[in-house]
Amino acid sequence: MPFLKSLKLRLKLPLMLVTIAVGALAVMGVSSYREARNLLLEQGSQRLEHALQTRTQGAQGWADQVQSELRAMAGNQGTARLMRDFSGAWKMLGAGAADNLRHAWVETNPNPEAERWKLDFAGDINDFGIIHRRAHPGFVTQSKERGLADLFFVDPKGRVLYSLRKGPEFAADLTDPALQQSPLAQVVAKAQANPDQVPQISDFVAAGPGGAPVIYLAQTVRSAEGVSLGVLAFAARLDPLLQMITAPQSLGDTGQAYLVDGSGILQTQLRAGAAVPPGTPVQTPAVTAALAGETGRIEQTGVDGGSVLAVHAPLQLFGRPMALVVEQSDRELFAPARELARKLGVNAALLIAVLAAISTWMARGIGRPLHDLAAAVNRISRGDHALRVPGTGSQDEVGEIAQAVEALRGDLAASEATRHAAMVQGTAFRNSSAALMVVGSDLTITYVNTALIKLVEAKLTDFRIRQPELQAGTLVGQSLAALYPLTAEIEARLQDPTQLPFRRDVAVGEGRYGVDFSEIRTPDGAQLGFVVEWRDVTELRMTRALLSALDSTQLMLEFSPAGRVARGNANLLAALGETEATLTGRSHAGLIEGEGALAGFWARLERLEPVIGRFTLIRADGARVVAEGSVTPVPDRAGNMLKIVLIANDITEAQSALELARARNETMLAEQRGVVEALRVGLEDLARGDLGSRIVRGFPPEYEQLRTDFNNAATTLGAAMLVVIDNAQSIDGEVSEITNAASDLSQRTERQAATLAETVTALDQLTTSIGAATASISEADQVVERARIGAESSGRVVQEAVSAMGEIAESSQKISRIIGVIEDIAFQTNLLALNAGVEAARAGEAGRGFAVVASEVRALAQRSSAAAQEISGLISASSDHVQVGVDLVGQTGQALDGILVSVNDISGRVSKIASSAREQSTGLSEINRAMIELDQVTQQNAAMFEETTAAAQALSRGVQALTATTARFRAPEPAEVVVTPPAVVAPAVKLRPPKASAPPRSRGALAIAEDGSEWVDF
Repeated sequence: MPFLKSLKLRLKLPLMLVTIAVGALAVMGVSSYREARNLLLEQGSQRLEHALQTRTQGAQGWADQVQSELRAMAGNQGTARLMRDFSGAWKMLGAGAADNLRHAWVETNPNPEAERWKLDFAGDINDFGIIHRRAHPGFVTQSKERGLADLFFVDPKGRVLYSLRKGPEFAADLTDPALQQSPLAQVVAKAQANPDQVPQISDFVAAGPGGAPVIYLAQTVRSAEGVSLGVLAFAARLDPLLQMITAPQSLGDTGQAYLVDGSGILQTQLRAGAAVPPGTPVQTPAVTAALAGETGRIEQTGVDGGSVLAVHAPLQLFGRPMALVVEQSDRELFAPARELARKLGVNAALLIAVLAAISTWMARGIGRPLHDLAAAVNRISRGDHALRVPGTGSQDEVGEIAQAVEALRGDLAASEATRHAAMVQGTAFRNSSAALMVVGSDLTITYVNTALIKLVEAKLTDFRIRQPELQAGTLVGQSLAALYPLTAEIEARLQDPTQLPFRRDVAVGEGRYGVDFSEIRTPDGAQLGFVVEWRDVTELRMTRALLSALDSTQLMLEFSPAGRVARGNANLLAALGETEATLTGRSHAGLIEGEGALAGFWARLERLEPVIGRFTLIRADGARVVAEGSVTPVPDRAGNMLKIVLIANDITEAQSALELARARNETMLAEQRGVVEALRVGLEDLARGDLGSRIVRGFPPEYEQLRTDFNNAATTLGAAMLVVIDNAQSIDGEVSEITNAASDLSQRTERQAATLAETVTALDQLTTSIGAATASISEADQVVERARIGAESSGRVVQEAVSAMGEIAESSQKISRIIGVIEDIAFQTNLLALNAGVEAARAGEAGRGFAVVASEVRALAQRSSAAAQEISGLISASSDHVQVGVDLVGQTGQALDGILVSVNDISGRVSKIASSAREQSTGLSEINRAMIELDQVTQQNAAMFEETTAAAQALSRGVQALTATTARFRAPEPAEVVVTPPAVVAPAVKLRPPKASAPPRSRGALAIAEDGSEWVDF
């Protein structure tokens, strides 16, 4: 340990002895503490488990008892009778039952809200008040004995018929949306939906009736026949359960028990106070394990945040999984163990103090020689190699150490000179600007300097192509092959000392590097490894390649800072017709000039500003070479100009070609302007209507065809215009003839359409009359048919009536027999009542009440006998009347049969008449449709001829407009036409009236025969 290594021996020996003693005492103390703690833990666990078991059994017993009481009360037929009585009393109160009950038992209750249960009779003389007065005291007693906060009777419709406390649920409808989500409504709904008589239970309710925590239980109440009469519901107080769970017995000062439901919500008040009230989520390991069905103990952080020992068990309350946890603070549980640990600590401290004093005295005798030896070693380490080491004559271990130190002193004196030389060389290697590394004979990297690390970091992307995980700071220990692949040729040269040193350019990724290998050997000639120097030559190689490319394609000229030519490349010498000897030393003044804005550009170069543009190089013979490029000053690091470089393209030939093309373009533009002007004048004449205009002046050869095409187009247009004028005059005359013929035909068609319209109207009226007659006959047929069906139905009714009369007679006989039995029963009852009266008289005063009852029964039997005799007489009379009715109904049936025969005959005759009328109506309808179609076609023809007349008139107007338009043009005379296309004159159109559409055909006697002639007047 670094701490022990820094201590003196005179301190280390006592410390070691004391540490050993402390360790032994600590082991003994910890063992004792653990034994005591385990014993306390076992005892505490047993005590807490006993408390947990007691509370689990008590809670389960309480829950079973509440459910058993509900089942017993719901299954009691007395409860069923009360449910019927309360339901009947509610019905007797009518539609305002709920309001009346709330007013009588809640609003006018003389007791405060918490004591409304004390009122057992509200003063109203009705069935509900009487039933309530009889049942309520018993319910009050049961609620006190069973710990109920409230008791409810609910009918099948969800109305609360009875409530012990007369709270807001009393006389309320639990199906009301405002109450559907209440715990009582939900548990009642579950009970009604459950066909089995099993108690339905709600969750814990923090504030139930009276403000106390409760749980609602409900079960259906059924009659002896199994009919559901309603629901009996308890609001059971949770106080007995909560007090049973949270009782502090067997839990000490800090122990507490609590109950958590299946969703992890605390249900009981903690003993620690209100820091964690009921309703708070609890997710301790004990709760989680208990809800998972596990039983056991856990040392955990309790619900109040302290360290506790907790025992837990799952608990099924009312069929719901819950967790019951009992916990006690570690501070109280393990207090005896902590007291034991305190006493052991005090005794151990006294023992350690005595041991420390003894060990210090013993360490002084051992530490002095070692201290002197250490002082000598320190002086030797500071460079005093002439010092004599003390204690070399001793024969113990200290003497052996002194002798070894003496030998070491001699070796150190000899190696000091070697160390100094190595330090100088190492410093130079480490701080060198060259990127260096040392590799062993196996090519493993053993050392890298700072420059190499920086080189690898700068080009890390390239080096990672071979080894993606490569890091610049972790090169030492890796193979040289991690940086680049070693070829067989390189490995062979490294093994051959005659080939060393040697240099290679290697490619790593996109980079190029120069690598120098030098051998390291010991003084006796053994190979130790190699020094490898890396140089990044990527930019150097690229620059050389770029300059070579420029030198082969561009003009390059270098000037000294004084403006004298220093060098020119072969392209430049060829362009100027110079040799390097004649060009070198020439001044820039007579050699290069700037064009345009670049005149006098040399002053900008002296300010180290590059100049880009077009320059003129002057040959020795006075000829000029045009170059386009840049003249760039090249400064050194201090900002002083080293040289000036021209790099440009020779554009002399391109410039000459450009000037020649410019001259040709100007000539062509002048010719185009003349052509365009001549065309403009000719088109302007055509626009004014002068179709005889021609271009007389000749065009350049390449545009001569354009002049010819224009003149031919004008000639063709003039000839066409002459044809248009002639045809327009011909069309005007023919259109007049068409207009007159169409107008005459339109008038005749209109007269024909009017005549057809009158005919259609007459046929339409006739068709309507026949249709009305047909409809009346059809209605008569339907009436007769309904009469026939009614007669048949009446016959069946009469037959059924005869059958029913027979059944009534048979039933009357059965009733007579039953009445006889009733008379016998009344007679026997009268005898029994008489005997009972005799026996009561014998009993004297004790049987007086029974005698009164017997006399009442006797009177009732006599009245029953009299009523039975009266009913028997009525039934006999009814039987006679029924027999008479049977005879009359039979006669009625015979009469109806005769009527049915007559009605059938009438129905047949009327059906024939209706059929004939329908055939006539159908024929007239077809004639009417044919005439309507003919009328429509005639009207369409009239409309068509009107449209033809209008079109002819419009055509006439168009021809007149065309004539007026052509009059604007000055067409050439036929003799002037040079190129005249053959005139195509349309033949005169001979118009004839369109052939009439075929008239619609009709079938039957009135079918219209086809006529091939044209239209004529009627």
